[in-house]
Amino acid sequence: MKLRDYQEELVESIKSSFLKGNRSIIVQSPPRSGKTVVMADISKGATDKKNHVLFFSHRKEINDQVVKTFELNQVNMEYVTIGSVQSLVRKIDELPPPEIILVDEAHHIKANSYKKILEAFPNALKLFFTGTPIRLNGQGFEDMADDLITGKSIKWLQEHGNIAPFKYYAPNIIDTSQLKKTSGDFTQKSMDEAFKRAIYGDVIAHYNKLSKGKQAICYAHNVATAQHISEEFNQAGITAEVVHGKTPKTEREAIMNQFRAGEILVLINVELFTEGVDLPDVTTCIMLRPTQSLSLFLQ
Repeated sequence: MKLRDYQEELVESIKSSFLKGNRSIIVQSPPRSGKTVVMADISKGATDKKNHVLFFSHRKEINDQVVKTFELNQVNMEYVTIGSVQSLVRKIDELPPPEIILVDEAHHIKANSYKKILEAFPNALKLFFTGTPIRLNGQGFEDMADDLITGKSIKWLQEHGNIAPFKYYAPNIIDTSQLKKTSGDFTQKSMDEAFKRAIYGDVIAHYNKLSKGKQAICYAHNVATAQHISEEFNQAGITAEVVHGKTPKTEREAIMNQFRAGEILVLINVELFTEGVDLPDVTTCIMLRPTQSLSLFLQ
């Protein structure tokens, strides 16, 4: 898969930073700009030379997509280890020492589990990919990275035909006066209060007005609200399903396969598909999860 010009520019910037002596580099490029393809290109170059690559993220769905993209780009998977943070941290001693470590959605790297993996391989070149190198608590990444490489902006990518333009609608569905913050974002309790008087019929009406018959992904703040929204959609004759962190693995995979096949029109999720998941047939996002987090919002 041939890289686009701005992706090639990103790779060259990484090489230049490495040649300057930087060994831990944050690579910022907006969501949907093709960071996985860039990682595949880097990994192909490494594995062609029989260098080991370690890739990890916090979501199975992201890892599955990476495997497909790497294989499509003829990366030699014999020299690649791909896993979730949770699984890799339990078997660090069994991992082949990597020459390159790639982390996706790397704004999470300050978590202890990430640090444990990264610190186990001090000699590896570490590349941290993220669309949003920001944290809600305001902490930076100076203690984790030597350099920050910034890719093209969303505006530039849209103007040059690389990211689809979008229309933004903001109907007043919940009582925002009830929202209260702690640690920088809205509390679960205040979101519950805000949604007590929510007119769920308005969600259906706006979907029918703006995106009828098209696939949508809906973000809810808790499972009870997600189930309520799903019931409303299904009663209106619009097929909808709910997935969340505790949905059994086989059930979650079955729902995702149905959604990708177009058998489900609206997928309602709770804190699950907020980062890095490719759903190319989705034309609509329904944001019923208020947030003060710029990172969560952009993702």
